[in-house]
Amino acid sequence: MMLLIFPLLMSCQTNSFDLDKLSFPIDISVIEKKYELSKNSDLSGIIVYNSTDPALLQFSGFSFSGTLDKQDNSILSTNYVSFYENRTTNKVNAYRLEIKTTSKAEEFEKLLEKKVGKTDFYYRDSEFSYRVWNRGNKLYLFETNNTGKYNDEKFKSCNLYVVANGDQLLNNYFISGGFQYYGDYLQEKNKPEHKGKTYTYRNFVDEKEKDDGKDSFYLKDYVK
Repeated sequence: MMLLIFPLLMSCQTNSFDLDKLSFPIDISVIEKKYELSKNSDLSGIIVYNSTDPALLQFSGFSFSGTLDKQDNSILSTNYVSFYENRTTNKVNAYRLEIKTTSKAEEFEKLLEKKVGKTDFYYRDSEFSYRVWNRGNKLYLFETNNTGKYNDEKFKSCNLYVVANGDQLLNNYFISGGFQYYGDYLQEKNKPEHKGKTYTYRNFVDEKEKDDGKDSFYLKDYVK
């Protein structure tokens, strides 16, 4: 009898949702049927689906659910995930997770470092850090922020943006701000003289140092 029950129990078990297991493009309709999402279509060319549902706040087996205010479950104070749909292609080709609780942000940073390893693109000062990893068909952009403040309490936060490499609209949208140097690198990498050759961000920075000297702004806060 036990031999019959055990397979039945196993068949009833289902894997929990995990952002790290998603493949692009993401079928948002499947997620909408099972989880709570809010839709924001104000961004030009992009539709955003947000959620603070703890069931969706999972990455590589790590739950990043948490809040700075138990009385408020909005994205202003709560860890959340967003999915980004390209209106032109009607495909969801990016997601973002934001962690505002210090302990979860620090745990997640360690998890991500272990998962994707060392990167050429790494800038860090006392307040912010920016890292980029290009893995297969996914681009990972990771930002930490030590300047957060909520109800006069300081906190450390982090954002991870995961984008399909082939979606130019969403790549352009996320490769900005602290990641803009990476956009400059990609423009250089795509020039004919680099085609078919290994050309890393470190190669790019070394060239900038030769051209502009050690005062080049590409060298400031760069972590080798």
